[in-house]
Amino acid sequence: MAARPVGMLGGVPPIEASALFALLEEDPDVEPVAQVRPSRSRGLGAIAEPHPVCPPVAVVAMPDERAHALAANPQVIVEIDQPLSYTPIPALGGVSTTLLTDPMLAVTLEEPEHIRVLVKGSDGDVLPGAHVWAIGAAPVHGVTGEDGQVSLQLATDTPATLRALYVRPISGYWPLRIDRPRLAGGGEITVEVQALAETFDGFPGRAVTGWGTQAMRLHQLPPTYRGHGIKIALLDSGVNTAHPDLKDTVRTGHDFTGADGAWQVDATGHGTASAGVIAAADNHSGITGIAAEAELHALKLFPGGRVSDLLQAVDYCVAHDIDIAQISLAYPMPSQLVAWKLMDAHAAGITVIAPAGDTAGPVAHPAALPGVLSVGAIAHTGAYPAGSPLAATRPPWPGFYPAPFTPVGPGVDLVAPGTAVITTALGDGYTPTDGTTIAAAHVTGLAALLLAHHDHLRTQAIPRTPARVDRLLALLRSACRPVPGTDPSRLGTGIADAPTALGTPTLWPQEYGTHPMHAVAGGYPSST
Repeated sequence: MAARPVGMLGGVPPIEASALFALLEEDPDVEPVAQVRPSRSRGLGAIAEPHPVCPPVAVVAMPDERAHALAANPQVIVEIDQPLSYTPIPALGGVSTTLLTDPMLAVTLEEPEHIRVLVKGSDGDVLPGAHVWAIGAAPVHGVTGEDGQVSLQLATDTPATLRALYVRPISGYWPLRIDRPRLAGGGEITVEVQALAETFDGFPGRAVTGWGTQAMRLHQLPPTYRGHGIKIALLDSGVNTAHPDLKDTVRTGHDFTGADGAWQVDATGHGTASAGVIAAADNHSGITGIAAEAELHALKLFPGGRVSDLLQAVDYCVAHDIDIAQISLAYPMPSQLVAWKLMDAHAAGITVIAPAGDTAGPVAHPAALPGVLSVGAIAHTGAYPAGSPLAATRPPWPGFYPAPFTPVGPGVDLVAPGTAVITTALGDGYTPTDGTTIAAAHVTGLAALLLAHHDHLRTQAIPRTPARVDRLLALLRSACRPVPGTDPSRLGTGIADAPTALGTPTLWPQEYGTHPMHAVAGGYPSST
């Protein structure tokens, strides 16, 4: 809850935030939980915008009836403190995973059946910790144990009616989809996934240049372009700072979830994957981040975070003079309070970038908000092996195409590589990653290079103002190449192009961008 700003009251007398908070504390039906008051004690944001648009916010617990009654008062704004999440995963390999609207309509077996899946690598190693989905009338999920095996209980399917198995190892291997899996007697199956080392010769000991880097022509930039001096905040699930590529590049962060955890702990690997694309160290092995010398702040908001925690994380960005904030999490319903808070971030000179969403539907929140750069995802037919879940949606022509999960309709500003991107994983390994969040990470890295090295944007010469944000966003939107043969409504202005954005000479012909692989083996990239 918050006091509605004077400009939105339409002649109704305003109420002071302190008076509202006092009334809430006295209300027997209301339990105060927290307050979100923007900190103006430090940071250039206090100078840029001393009177924030977003008012102080009270986080409270109360019955729905009381919330509806308070929402009827025009002096206040009342919103549900929505949980933050990643947008739902789309259908796997063209197989619908959508549950029935009413689970009571599902026909269950009198005696549930079980299947046992053994996951091995092409190198012969069994793979513990691999995620396995059995797709039938409803998806069933499990994780392999130390022996590489997992037992799945089927409540609505038999082994014969399963439509697909989907396997995603933690790191070091490609994911795999098997249509209409043939199980042996007793409902057992052994699944073999391909090692990344067989795709990229010598990897990870030998560094690899990802297809996304080549597609955006980032590899054609001068080697001194590293994003030094730029502060980036990654609002995600934390970062695995024990990874050798991240331990020296991600040194600062904060955990906003209120749970027993820390920003250095990443339960999902989602934040770690984006951090690798943005700022993995150049240590001559594995991968190198686009802006390897930028200062990356890991702001943990998942699992357990809510919109109120997102508001506090944006305040952190203002107080710590963050240049770029990538908000990787979404919420289902529009939030006026988030919109106001991001207006304050814009006033403080912070560029906000967000993934457009992974549902192949409308653009998600907050990417749909004005002033937020919304990033969709493209794929490339040569970027993954034939057994990948993406293979079922691969078009008949070679080259770029919209990723099957990227949003449709208006609202996407531009696109970047968002499938089969090799990046940092939990532990000390690497994994292929898909999603518009990974695409957004590519654009965040490029934005950092622009702020650090573009003559009209360098932080050393240009103050952090809303005008700088607007200029950066205009440059990113205009410095894109269209993707031939695709629906432009899904791709915004096209794929972000680094040399165009930075105004640097190109080293190879423009046509090189139509097929971003130096070499192709077996339908997907070899080492580069």
